[in-house]
Amino acid sequence: MDWDKKILLVYITSITFLVFSGRLLVPTLSGNIEDSLSISHAEIGLGMTLLWLFYGLMQFPSGVLSDEKGGKPVANFGIFIFASAFLLMSITYSYFTFLIALIMMGIGFGCFTTVSLKMISNRFTKKRGKILGVNSAMASLAGVTPIFILPFADKFGWRVLIFIWAIISFIIGIFFFRNVVERNKETQTKKEGVQNGVKIFKERNVISLLAVNTIMSFCWFGIISFLPIYLMEGKGINEVATGIIFSLIFFSGLIIRPLIGHLSDYYNKKALMIILMFLAALSFFLLTQATNVYFAAIGAILSATVTAFYPLRSAYLMNKWPSKSHGSRMGMYATLVIIISSLSPVIVGYSVKFTDFHTIFLAFSFVILLAAFIAFFIKYFYPFAQAKISNC
Repeated sequence: MDWDKKILLVYITSITFLVFSGRLLVPTLSGNIEDSLSISHAEIGLGMTLLWLFYGLMQFPSGVLSDEKGGKPVANFGIFIFASAFLLMSITYSYFTFLIALIMMGIGFGCFTTVSLKMISNRFTKKRGKILGVNSAMASLAGVTPIFILPFADKFGWRVLIFIWAIISFIIGIFFFRNVVERNKETQTKKEGVQNGVKIFKERNVISLLAVNTIMSFCWFGIISFLPIYLMEGKGINEVATGIIFSLIFFSGLIIRPLIGHLSDYYNKKALMIILMFLAALSFFLLTQATNVYFAAIGAILSATVTAFYPLRSAYLMNKWPSKSHGSRMGMYATLVIIISSLSPVIVGYSVKFTDFHTIFLAFSFVILLAAFIAFFIKYFYPFAQAKISNC
């Protein structure tokens, strides 16, 4: 492997860790933030929805720009935006500036995520699934941070923790700017980028995957935004145990994500995605039925299958599309998935006024199970039935 490829992979995976651990800060610290700013579950849910909404909105324009200008300047812009967001959040004492900080986080994270996938996909054309799995595993490693976040925040304050995240983000952004070399051989204009992004609506397989992916993400966003509160308030689990259980979801992904990414280079990617959907439905069901810490931990470990869905999906799509349009097509796809899914936290936040987290999470598990059965039917029985009808 060339040295510049190694450097690229190291920086992309390191920043992926920073981004995903940063995204976990607000859900993990939600209790501390609510007490400090005197806000409710619904208001936290609105903030998370705004983060995901702007995260989704930035996917397509950042993808188009990366196809034209290259990924490095767009990714660097994203890094400095979310670093500034952390800085703003660390000094905020009002709900309004808290929301502004979350919007900035969404913009910064959104500019980096799709572009980073394009950058490593274009450089690692062989064993792409495995490399995307390794990168995605860093997001799982980020899941370890809740173990340390809550004790640290209790001792030093949540603002100090987020300020540290801001400083680290600025430093790594400077090093990324100075050291990363991008070899972008194929480019396209903004007009071509927009046209290629729109083309995904003409691809039946992509639209089917988009529907399944949106269902998975909608349920996942809702659960991950409120799982710590659910475990503490609904299950009576203490803060330390909650942090460990929450971390297990992502820590388990350290094994599952690279493994699924590796298998996707050799086995049918659609079949693997259907298996992951069934396992995701089972894991959410187990979390709702947990009667003790150990049962909840098993559900958390299994729910890492949801996180393994994303590198598998990315490998499938990147292999399907020409490299020069990776940014714009993946950007359009991710924008649609994330914008719809971003509504989940605010819907969950307001729904708990009329029901409880247990009922909502249980409904999510059945929705994914239904989607898994439909996907299974479409893949294995629909073509056969269609052929039978055609022969009649």
